[in-house]
Amino acid sequence: MIPLWMLGAAAAAAGGAWYVRQRGANSQREDMAENQSVVCDPTLSTALGWPYWFGKGSPATVWESGANGVDCSGFAQMALVQLNRLSSSAADRGARTLADDSDPIELGQQQIGDLAYYPGHVMVVAGTPGPDGHSPVIGASGGTSSTMGNDENARVKLFSSGKYRSDFVTYMRLRA
Repeated sequence: MIPLWMLGAAAAAAGGAWYVRQRGANSQREDMAENQSVVCDPTLSTALGWPYWFGKGSPATVWESGANGVDCSGFAQMALVQLNRLSSSAADRGARTLADDSDPIELGQQQIGDLAYYPGHVMVVAGTPGPDGHSPVIGASGGTSSTMGNDENARVKLFSSGKYRSDFVTYMRLRA
């Protein structure tokens, strides 16, 4: 799958969902196949492009400081705090612990703020399920334990489907 990007927070529509179009090989935004767009929660969309930095981000991290770098679980927890689904005083958790503390959701029943789990990786559901039951997901992607904001391909990205990786396991909801 091709990652979907929105360059610049100024494009986010105030108070409502906004649309992201596919980024083509020439780095210009282009219409997606069949002229469809991906809808992303406007709160989460402000994080697009933040650098991947292993070990950064937690429930207590101030949202705006994510621009200094986040990893997948750090971003997920920060997003859940922004969506009022996790307390900023909650314990910091890695991807596996987030999965252990969550319940699987039947395909097509996921909501914005649920999680998509992959072995050792987590993303946040950013929109409603499509006809195939999968939802767009957003999160810090493309980095490793040695990525410290130094890889321009490792960023917070939006993908049209949780199936953007072949090792997708399940959508899940963090228990209260």
